[in-house]
Amino acid sequence: MADSIQSFVKFVSRKISKIKWQPSQKQTLECSDTFVTGSWDDEKNKICLWHLGMQESMERDEMDDALEPALKCEADHNGDVTGLEYVGSDVIVASSSTGSVALYKHHTSSQTMGIQYKWQCLHSHGNHLCPCTCLAVRDKTIVTAGEDGKMVVLSAEQKSPQRIIENADSSTINGLVFLRHTEVISVNSSGQLKTYDLRSSSDAPAQTLSVSGELTSLHSVDRHPGQPHIVATGSGDGVLGIWDLRQEKSPVSLLEAHNGPVWEVKFHKTNSDHLFTCSEDGAVWHWDSSLVGASHMVQTQITGTGAGSGGANFSVNPSFQFGGSETLNKWLSPDNSKMEINSLIDDNILPVNSVDIESQTLLCGTDSESIITIRLPSMR
Repeated sequence: MADSIQSFVKFVSRKISKIKWQPSQKQTLECSDTFVTGSWDDEKNKICLWHLGMQESMERDEMDDALEPALKCEADHNGDVTGLEYVGSDVIVASSSTGSVALYKHHTSSQTMGIQYKWQCLHSHGNHLCPCTCLAVRDKTIVTAGEDGKMVVLSAEQKSPQRIIENADSSTINGLVFLRHTEVISVNSSGQLKTYDLRSSSDAPAQTLSVSGELTSLHSVDRHPGQPHIVATGSGDGVLGIWDLRQEKSPVSLLEAHNGPVWEVKFHKTNSDHLFTCSEDGAVWHWDSSLVGASHMVQTQITGTGAGSGGANFSVNPSFQFGGSETLNKWLSPDNSKMEINSLIDDNILPVNSVDIESQTLLCGTDSESIITIRLPSMR
């Protein structure tokens, strides 16, 4: 395996709003070789399933072939695709700018895909439909959110919603992720991060956190795969925020990064020292915290300049108390000056809307009507 970064650009004649790896099979050690994309800004948008011949091509030492996606099948989608997740290995759920959510079934024997069920009119302002902006999936449970500030809890096995949280938020909800089996995190256009207990009879959030100072929207959110109290967010002003849900009402650190809104943040599923961001500015950044000190006892504000492309600026919340004998996760360390940041795409002007990572292969969906596949070096 070479140490250099290798990439391939596949032109697909439509803007890609969302991209997602198929979950790898737990009973096998092989990485996934299949992913799904959703498009936007077309009269007829598409859900497309792709195959990446990584294993076969690498055995022949043909990296270009290994990184070129091949279309397996596709299906029409009404409206822009605003959210895309797998529900099991062959069922995909997609949310739409029309306010609806659809389940797509991949028929492996015929290599076709079609709508299994569709929930219509989930989100609206009064009598007017509004976009379903995002969704999150845990097992068979699907949670959607929209411009109306409403959350809807669905089951992939039921036609009626399990629950509707009418007044979840007074702002547009831009991102959702499951924290635990019955808890979700949302981010909104008012710069707030909220947690909700789906078992509670109340519409009110269990916890509300916010970025202090000038109001800026939060567009994306992901939780640490091993320590769910650690959360990363991407904001409208290009800042990556790191939060600790156990202690604070505001981010532990704010890392000034992109020159435009951060449309997606993604922790590596099995190597959580690594995180990826993509932005309206056309950039994709790889954040590597593996060299950051792991244990600190600090009670003062730390600032520094990060390494890597763009010279990101770091600031740590001065009210956050580092202390005690507990070893801190590296993302919570104040020693962010040792963070390595690498820009993975050169000379890209149009926005990168979505990223997803599986092992050493990063997928990027762009407004340049292309899918970019990137093979990264081995991660520490």
